[in-house]
Amino acid sequence: MAVSFRQGIALLLCLFLVTGGTLGCAAIEEQVKAHPETALGAGIGAAAGMLTGGLIFGNAAGTLVGGLLGGLTGGVVGNVVEARSWDRSTTSQRYRYNPTQGTILRIEAVEAHPAQIHPGDTINLNMRFAVLAPNDQQTVQVTERRQISFNGSAVGDSTLQVQRMGGTWTSSQPLILPANAASGSYQVVMTVKADGKEAAQHTTFTVIR
Repeated sequence: MAVSFRQGIALLLCLFLVTGGTLGCAAIEEQVKAHPETALGAGIGAAAGMLTGGLIFGNAAGTLVGGLLGGLTGGVVGNVVEARSWDRSTTSQRYRYNPTQGTILRIEAVEAHPAQIHPGDTINLNMRFAVLAPNDQQTVQVTERRQISFNGSAVGDSTLQVQRMGGTWTSSQPLILPANAASGSYQVVMTVKADGKEAAQHTTFTVIR
């Protein structure tokens, strides 16, 4: 099961990068293999603990906090898998960036994949964003947040804080829904923050029985 899960994450990131990345699928697959804790079920020892009813895994590149509550209590939040789609130079050209602009932050795409899911299955919350700072050697502390709501009530909230080099980044967070997850439409707001700047986009997914 662990192997198929890792392969699934790699394929997802490959598809998500097709329209905007020079990093090949093989490189993404190697990155996933380098972080076996992303394979839920690969070892409960990788878990950081129970947070508001959701089991959450740590992230080697940064600090991951949060969890699940309400109708998603009992689900599992996985490690964020990440890859740099474009380097700083290419991203700067795409945005015609000038260092006098200071730090810029742009969300380019978000998605919940698959868009329809059954209770007990895995959904991946993906986003691609650009971050640029005046100094090309400078890292920026970026906060990624994924908030899930159902019928107007919060049911999930996870935050990743990590140092990023300038460029365009793609990140994917897997979520295993509990077997008793209610059917219907779930809203997901994905937010990134850096140096006082903030960008957000939303998407949805539907749980069906």
